[in-house]
Amino acid sequence: MTIRLKLLLAASVIALGIAQPTSAVFAQTLKVALGDEPLSFDPIATSDNGSIWTQLLIFDTLIRPDKAGTGLEPGLAASWEVSPDGLTLTFTLRDAKFSDGTAVTPEDVVFSLKRAGVDEKSQWKRFFNPITAFKSEGNKVILTLEQPFTPAFNNLALFAAAILPEKLVTEQGDAFFEHPVGSGPFMLSGWTRGSKVELTKNPHYWQEGKPAVETVELDIVAEPTARVLRLEAGEADVILDPPLNQIADLSSKDGITVGSAIPYRSDFVLLNNTRPPFDNVDVRQALNYAVDKDQLVKGVLFDKGKVAATAMPVMAYADESLKPYPYDPAKAKELLAKAGLADGFSTKLLVDSGNAAHRNVAVALQAMLGQVGVKAEIQMIEGGTMWTTTKAGEYDMALSFATSDTVDPDQLIGFLAVNPERANAYHTQWQNTHLNDLYAKERATVNGPERGAMFKEMVEVFKEGAPMVFLYHPASNWANLNKVKGFEILPTSNFRLEDVTISE
Repeated sequence: MTIRLKLLLAASVIALGIAQPTSAVFAQTLKVALGDEPLSFDPIATSDNGSIWTQLLIFDTLIRPDKAGTGLEPGLAASWEVSPDGLTLTFTLRDAKFSDGTAVTPEDVVFSLKRAGVDEKSQWKRFFNPITAFKSEGNKVILTLEQPFTPAFNNLALFAAAILPEKLVTEQGDAFFEHPVGSGPFMLSGWTRGSKVELTKNPHYWQEGKPAVETVELDIVAEPTARVLRLEAGEADVILDPPLNQIADLSSKDGITVGSAIPYRSDFVLLNNTRPPFDNVDVRQALNYAVDKDQLVKGVLFDKGKVAATAMPVMAYADESLKPYPYDPAKAKELLAKAGLADGFSTKLLVDSGNAAHRNVAVALQAMLGQVGVKAEIQMIEGGTMWTTTKAGEYDMALSFATSDTVDPDQLIGFLAVNPERANAYHTQWQNTHLNDLYAKERATVNGPERGAMFKEMVEVFKEGAPMVFLYHPASNWANLNKVKGFEILPTSNFRLEDVTISE
């Protein structure tokens, strides 16, 4: 073939838009199958992971956790300054737009942060209400605190601090969150409750050239095995949380890649400290001794996780020398006898029916507790009602978990162990005055060894009080077709999609 003819053919291919067989990235739809359904797109009114993860694809915050989970990086704020006394935070905004093409203004930021920290509807007020003054000045936002509050800066990276367009939220009220407008990499184009969330590339996204894919489908597939079937059939590009007993098989299949990461997450059994016998610390500790956590990690998690010393993940200021409760049935029986329960007792264990791993864990727990005379009746409950049921205190024991949305341990220790606080020790109603005092002090102490020592002491008190049966830190697992590049689960348990590409 002559050089002239080759050039003519190449020009024809380009003119007709015919895809050439190269390794170039093609803009197309990314299909993600997951089990967590969003319940709301209002950042200040949600706590479930399905809502949080989806909101973080649509909205931006001033700053956000970095991918390593060890620090913070710019978001809508291009830069920032903290005054020497820690009482003034000044953010310089970048030139960014919402997905409808309108500019993100300092007034939008002030409105959104006030909504998170002042609005009575906000479930996250306590994370922001130490900020007592909000001011816009040119392209800057200035936040003022009346007294030192170390987590203030870190809390601005929470999803609840998402920046919204003031005009639209004011005009539309709650209706805004049926078709939200944000400045994140994607915008909502469809939402079929219980089935699918459809996202489209935000043409005004401030990170030039991102996202790489044009559209995203988040398919809600409750059963993990069904997610695997979708991946194998090419009906999904990425699946979250494949069945643990199928991961090795998936890893061996051509065209599929399996990923795993241990995020800032812990799984545990909530104990209702207001109900006997869980109001007795000897009983709570006995249950911790009665459970073989190593066996759970090996037998149920297929070694995809680590035994937990408490419900606090290994993150900033963690005491990695803190030892878990050992498996000691004899010690468990001794403590039960001390509590007047030498013959054991009967109880009920709530389990999310849609969580395959938890279903298996519940069966193992039932057997282990039975060895020390505790008869646990397993009660399956729909995942969406677990939160409301435990929050209302309508349970004995409940198999649950928690993840950290920030890289600072303040948020999670407050959620899990402090009472009174937003969740009152994660609805166990356990309370320790000394821990509460340490919590208040760490929030007014600058980052460093002194604050770190306070966290370590709080976690030790938490372990001793045993308001929960501490189990393990599970890995977050996913599988994707090989053509998908750049997908990962972050330490904060969410995922970003602006860097994900699909190639042929």
